[in-house]
Amino acid sequence: MNNARVWGSFDIYPARYGVGRYRLVVFPPGITSGERRMLRVWRAWPLWGAALWLSLQVAGAAAGMPETALIGGTMIYIAAGALTFALSGENRLRVRTSWATTIAGYSHREVDEQYLRLRVLARALDQADLDLEDGRISALQHEARWWQVYDAMEALTPARSPRTSHNPSAISAATSNPAIPRSTNPSGISLHHD
Repeated sequence: MNNARVWGSFDIYPARYGVGRYRLVVFPPGITSGERRMLRVWRAWPLWGAALWLSLQVAGAAAGMPETALIGGTMIYIAAGALTFALSGENRLRVRTSWATTIAGYSHREVDEQYLRLRVLARALDQADLDLEDGRISALQHEARWWQVYDAMEALTPARSPRTSHNPSAISAATSNPAIPRSTNPSGISLHHD
């Protein structure tokens, strides 16, 4: 994940056999940089927590105390997770995440539409970042675009209400005139290899 983007991330996970997974994560606008950092630490806890636990196991085995390392490492892993959970506070519930999974050679209208919406929203956020960097918009206008995409993400999240229809006005507002970024690999988009 590219931590330089204040709004979140757009991650691409290419998998085997032509399966592609796409994830758009949008943080709640208006939070501080410290709150964003805590959200990133909380969301990455399974990875860094597991690395911490494993390193404690190796150190404990090297010191000849594998049982102590197992118990102590597990307690530290759980405590670190609980601490980051508590420090991320209510903001962790406000993060909007949407996924799309595509399979090469197979077409499904709803899946294809979800994928296209994610790409358009990610490009709208990336374009807002580019406009801010180039001085075409103010920080306040940047946050307004971020809010539009954040609100549009509510319409894309079926987990909240399985019968919720997409809100075309929010999506069109967030994606109105989303110019294509200057590069073919827009900043803020992470490519993960399995």
